[in-house]
Amino acid sequence: MRLPRLDFIGARHHVMNRGARHQDVFVDDDVRRLFLDILKEFPKRFGVRVHGYALMPNHYHLLLESATAELPRAMRHLGGEFTRRLNQLHRWDGPIFRGRYRDRIVGTDDYWRHLLIYVHLKPEREGLTAADAAAWTSHPAYLGDSERPEWLTTAELQCLFGSQQAYLHEHEARRLGQEPALAEFDPEHLWVPRSTRAVAVADTKDSLRQIADALAQVCASTDQTLVQLLTTPKGRKGNPANWLAAWWMSRRCGVSQGLICRVFGASHATISQRIKLVEERRGSDPQFRAWTAALGNG
Repeated sequence: MRLPRLDFIGARHHVMNRGARHQDVFVDDDVRRLFLDILKEFPKRFGVRVHGYALMPNHYHLLLESATAELPRAMRHLGGEFTRRLNQLHRWDGPIFRGRYRDRIVGTDDYWRHLLIYVHLKPEREGLTAADAAAWTSHPAYLGDSERPEWLTTAELQCLFGSQQAYLHEHEARRLGQEPALAEFDPEHLWVPRSTRAVAVADTKDSLRQIADALAQVCASTDQTLVQLLTTPKGRKGNPANWLAAWWMSRRCGVSQGLICRVFGASHATISQRIKLVEERRGSDPQFRAWTAALGNG
């Protein structure tokens, strides 16, 4: 019997899949672009943030963060739509990948940071030339060598490294074998054991229920969908409803600010600033006054 996929708001995932029958999937740039064209729908359509990726000839690796607990639905869309379009493009028939995608929940910042470099180095270690190895990964975006696509989130991991120079230094040290892997790093076993799933669900059940309830209340009071609520558009105005959600979650839910940061994909400083803005404006700004009144004034 298949275990249900473990996913929750704020979960970080290492996802991969291989071609069926050990055959190459990403045979040319058109196929790679097709895959990324579907992947780029993840943030706006499913609330799944893409932090990193690498496409090899016969498999892919993705670093994904679930902002709305919709990762399984997003991955079904990716697998189904990619298979449909690729079969249509090449007049093929049948499955493209060997089965369900493999997935591992990432629990620590150190593992998350280590994983990004592992994924970026994977093509070169599998025999691709240096030029080809980086071309279809998120590595150039982290270096600033290419324009970051809007659907790729790099801020969190850049913050964990501290700077582009620090990222490059660690990348080169790992490439040259000068820095060992983390003791707990186990990239080839991408599943979460049954016992680990049970513990994770038990530990997070109450917090997730509180978070889900709080976000639903803010959606109702601001007339936004969950994906809209968790999106922070570029520009000075930002998304005031997003600030309200952070404020309401901090007041209503008995969860750590670290978990709130994970939900919104933001730093502690950013979340603290949003909460402060709502506190300052809810007494004088008509919009915030109406929203907080709908929530019961906290």
